[in-house]
Amino acid sequence: MVEYKDYISVEDYNELRSSVKWIRVNPKRAKKALDNSYHKIIAYMDENPVGMARIVSDGGYTYFITDVIVRPDCQGNHIGSHMIEELLNFIKEDVGENETVMVSLMAAFEREDFYERFGFHTRPYGNHGPGMSMWLSRLSSNEVVKS
Repeated sequence: MVEYKDYISVEDYNELRSSVKWIRVNPKRAKKALDNSYHKIIAYMDENPVGMARIVSDGGYTYFITDVIVRPDCQGNHIGSHMIEELLNFIKEDVGENETVMVSLMAAFEREDFYERFGFHTRPYGNHGPGMSMWLSRLSSNEVVKS
């Protein structure tokens, strides 16, 4: 049975990330990211985290869904769908009458179909250009690398 909570340790967060071959985040940065999340949901099975998703927001009109992860051995059990539905319900409750907000995300490679089921559009769409991202890594005090 899957239980949903709002807490995950930094180590468990990085273990989830590793399970889907994402980079591990420096523990200090991971703690800050988790603590500063606007809202998060973590799926647990037998007291072990098997999935998570979170919202980063400016508290105004922008919501960014990030870190949508379900361990590969638990995929196919609608955990990801449940978490996205819960995040969208949270946002809907957060939006006031006659307000419009923007909900964005960056889909993992070849996962666009999953998010389209919830009403997200693959960019470019309408007057929205393609999404863009960049990773910056500091390898030494003098060297910053983009990837």
